[in-house]
Amino acid sequence: MNRPRFLLLAAIVLTAVAPSPWTDHAAGQEVALTPLEATEVARGYRAEALKLKPVVNDKNETIGRIDDFIFGKDGNIYAVLAVGDFVGLSGHLVAIPFRSLKLDDSSGYVVLPGASRAALEKLPVFVNKR
Repeated sequence: MNRPRFLLLAAIVLTAVAPSPWTDHAAGQEVALTPLEATEVARGYRAEALKLKPVVNDKNETIGRIDDFIFGKDGNIYAVLAVGDFVGLSGHLVAIPFRSLKLDDSSGYVVLPGASRAALEKLPVFVNKR
């Protein structure tokens, strides 16, 4: 066996046998979903299913659409709403806490109770710096 093949074979064997630092780190963390939680997760919504969906207020007035989601490093989730001329897929982007939204299964709407387009347009513009 020539030397380059031998070195390649040795590297493959060492990689397969040597413990990875990622393996040790992952082994120390446990993620547990109880059957009840797994069922609740399955009843939820995929982000893609909500993206571009219209958002209405409790008076059933369309006030925006979901443009994106931001998952904060603090564990909070934010919905980025396009407000204004969202028919043309442009608009004033604002971020609101996702927990403020109500997902109405019966109507199929995403509801932001107590909101108005004018109030949302007064919020600071969301600028994604990433």
